[in-house]
Amino acid sequence: MPFEILKKKELGTSGIVFEMVILTPLIAKKAYAGNFILLRINETGERFPLTIADYDREKGTITIVFQVVGKSTKLLSHLELGDKILDVVGPLGNDIHIKKYEYPVVIIGGGVGIAPCYPQAKELKEAGNKVISILGARNTG
Repeated sequence: MPFEILKKKELGTSGIVFEMVILTPLIAKKAYAGNFILLRINETGERFPLTIADYDREKGTITIVFQVVGKSTKLLSHLELGDKILDVVGPLGNDIHIKKYEYPVVIIGGGVGIAPCYPQAKELKEAGNKVISILGARNTG
C-alpha cells in the first residue's frame, strides 16, 4: 500500500535537509519517542531507516527529517506533495521509557540529530517533567 506525502519542506538553505509529513495511520497510532521506520521509495529502491521526528495519532501522520547523503535520500528529496512512497514499515526500535523525574531532564542534539529530540521532549513534558533542550547547528560564518 503506497503512503502519500502530505507535506514537504526544505529546512535551511543548503537544499539537503528536508521535513516530510507522510500519511501512515497504523504507524502513527503506535509510534512513540525513540521509534524509527524503514522506507522504500519504489520497487527497485533499497529499504533505509529514518527516525520518526513527530507523529499525530488523530491525523494518522508521521513526520521525518532527513539529510541527503546518498542515492535513496536523494530520491526521497525529489518526491513532492501528493507523491507516494511504496513501503513504510514501523514503528520499529525501542521507544524510550518516559516517567516523571525529580530533576529537570536535558535533551541534547545537533544537526539532523535534533529531529528525535522533539518527540522525546514532548513526551517528557506531557509526563510532567521540566525539559531543557541544548541544540547545536552549523553556521555559515
